[in-house]
Amino acid sequence: MEPTEPREWHAGEQKDSSSFDYDVFVSYRQHEPELSWVRRVLCERLSSAGVRVFVDYRQFRLGAPLVKEMERGVLQSAYTLLVATPAYFASNFTEFENLLCQHLGLENGQNRLLVIMREPCELALRLGYKLWLPMTSDEEVNENFPRLVDALTSHP
Repeated sequence: MEPTEPREWHAGEQKDSSSFDYDVFVSYRQHEPELSWVRRVLCERLSSAGVRVFVDYRQFRLGAPLVKEMERGVLQSAYTLLVATPAYFASNFTEFENLLCQHLGLENGQNRLLVIMREPCELALRLGYKLWLPMTSDEEVNENFPRLVDALTSHP
């Protein structure tokens, strides 16, 4: 897929659902075992289900500033999907991604952040109010995957 430049857009401005290039930006820690699971299972299954996925290893432009690519992922996607693990919450980069999304959601009055629990962990207070999907086992992934696809294809 050809990368695109971020559209001119300002916080507080409502976006029409058809103006998103992607349905979801996947925010995860590049740390095993979640790295392999996100790349080989989650993104592949989402793409096969017709979800337009923005994920770092496919869409981030080589040589571009990392922070700008994170911002582009959040802005060009209807949702950001946080893959919650203890390692996720130990990373400043993943924290930046979900804070960008939460700020954008507050500015627009939209729920732009969805959470799946991949490994048991405590959510930060700012995330604790959100209903999240458990996906800590293959059984939970299979059971909850249709609900995730439905949420990601129903744009805010």
